[in-house]
Amino acid sequence: MTELFFIIVLLALGLALIVLELVAIPGTGLPGIAGVGLTVWGIIRLFAYNEQVALIVLLCEVIFFVALLAWSLRSKTWKRFSLKEEIDSKVNEVKVEIQEGDRGVTVTRLAPRGTAIINGERLEVFTSTSFVDPNTEVVVESVEGNQIRVRVENN
Repeated sequence: MTELFFIIVLLALGLALIVLELVAIPGTGLPGIAGVGLTVWGIIRLFAYNEQVALIVLLCEVIFFVALLAWSLRSKTWKRFSLKEEIDSKVNEVKVEIQEGDRGVTVTRLAPRGTAIINGERLEVFTSTSFVDPNTEVVVESVEGNQIRVRVENN
């Protein structure tokens, strides 16, 4: 009787690991492999214990696995686990209207990128010339997308 209880525990643990693999942690493989191994080992031990019972259990296991596989392959099953939110924000959106010819003052050293205050807004800018020291007056040379190119203002 102890051996039958051990076989039932093997089969139940194997089924639990396979269900865990399909539902909770898909893709890792270890619980599924361990579950199949425990189930096969339990059925082999059951054949040694009683062949008629083993054939019935084997048939039930096959039916259960086919039903579980069919259930897991349905598209609605995985919709519950999938991400439904979308990220629609954009990175580095410049919302300040900066135009060529606008004037500003550098806050940090431009080497070649840095920070400047233009039209009262603190923005990341860059220069294609040499390094520009802080507190230097600059003029917007061009605006290309989110990149603001400045040059030193020559008085």
